Amino acid sequence: MNRSSVRPFGDDTAARAPVGLAPAIPDRPAPALSLPPIGPSFDPGAQSGMPGGDSQFLQFVQPGWQDRVQLGHYRDVLGWEPFPPAPRDFGDRRPSAPRGISTLAYAPEQQFEVWRSHKGPIMGVGLPPGVAPADGFVAEYMTCGLGGLHVAFGHADAYSFSHALGARRAPIGCWRLMLLTVGEIWIDTPDRQTHIRPGDLFLLSLDEPFRGRATHHGGLSLTVPRDLFAAAAANFDGAAGDILTGPLAGLLVDYLRSLEARLIGMLPEELVLVGRATAEMLAACVGPSRYRQEQARSTIASILFDRARSHIQAHFGDPELTPERVAQDLRVSRSNLYRVFEQAGGVSRYIQQCRLFAAHAALTGESGRRIQDIAYSCGFKLASDFTRAFRREFGFSPREARDAWRNQGGPAGEGEDPRFGLAPAE
Repeated sequence: MNRSSVRPFGDDTAARAPVGLAPAIPDRPAPALSLPPIGPSFDPGAQSGMPGGDSQFLQFVQPGWQDRVQLGHYRDVLGWEPFPPAPRDFGDRRPSAPRGISTLAYAPEQQFEVWRSHKGPIMGVGLPPGVAPADGFVAEYMTCGLGGLHVAFGHADAYSFSHALGARRAPIGCWRLMLLTVGEIWIDTPDRQTHIRPGDLFLLSLDEPFRGRATHHGGLSLTVPRDLFAAAAANFDGAAGDILTGPLAGLLVDYLRSLEARLIGMLPEELVLVGRATAEMLAACVGPSRYRQEQARSTIASILFDRARSHIQAHFGDPELTPERVAQDLRVSRSNLYRVFEQAGGVSRYIQQCRLFAAHAALTGESGRRIQDIAYSCGFKLASDFTRAFRREFGFSPREARDAWRNQGGPAGEGEDPRFGLAPAE
């Protein structure tokens, strides 16, 4: 199956590095799947005959199943529940705290039936050739309601899926945004074929016919109600079925990646605010009108600042790191980069401060290293330039900083100012 043409949103091509939203759990191979053509007679609803409801599955819940949860970084920080066989209510707009759900709560032969029941209103699902329900089916997610949007982080075993319009399925009224971390997904829609790989950001309409298959895969999915984006519906529909790329898509990826760790512990009102910021960012990415970009400007600026700051902190030891290099590495314009660093004194100033404070920490914590070696390791090309910059920043020389630290018998207390115990040089 051919990879679809990607859809650029912006003037540059976004970096497509994988992101760490789900554990890289070994895949169970998914053989090639022969899919029927999409057309009026294509009705995968007939594949899903399992009725909904939780009670019929309660007898299969296994004692101590929480100890087998594979999302180890969530095991002890979330409340875990059996994967709900009943479909999610897409009309529920209440914020909900993050919780963990897993099919591992059930006996292996029931795990895929639970998954099938849960997915029923959206799509029919099937196991890959050669895989039987008795083999088990692992699906685990951290889910969270953002006051309209619904986000899930996790992974699922290989399966095939299909969705067609018709009397058997009520309209969903949603799009789904997927950020893949591990595995691969192949999706056919009536007008295109798409091969989704790790790092790809993909938008799918749940109200249009589609079919496909997935290997064991993990990542993020964001369910987006249509009525929340009525003014931008045409843009979303036009982007559905595409891999999103470009500067705004790259910023959206960074923002979505940051959500995973930040949602845990938020209050309901904070989750609603996160949902609004996410909606603004998504609308600016998919439908970049002037009005929507203005609405999302503060969110975009915050994401760009965090992204640039992390990049600088990771690379300040490179003497060739300059504001121009940072802009090039992040694939953003220099003017946008300079704008978000105005309150921090500028990009050059921030790079210099990172280097100087790292050098100060080394001088007062690594007494065996030569001062010039510390200067070089922190990105300074000349020791003399380092000494002058250090004195301008702290009011004393590198050697005076080291001597004062030694005279005090060790490092200053945690969190104390670098000038602790030193008087400015005359």
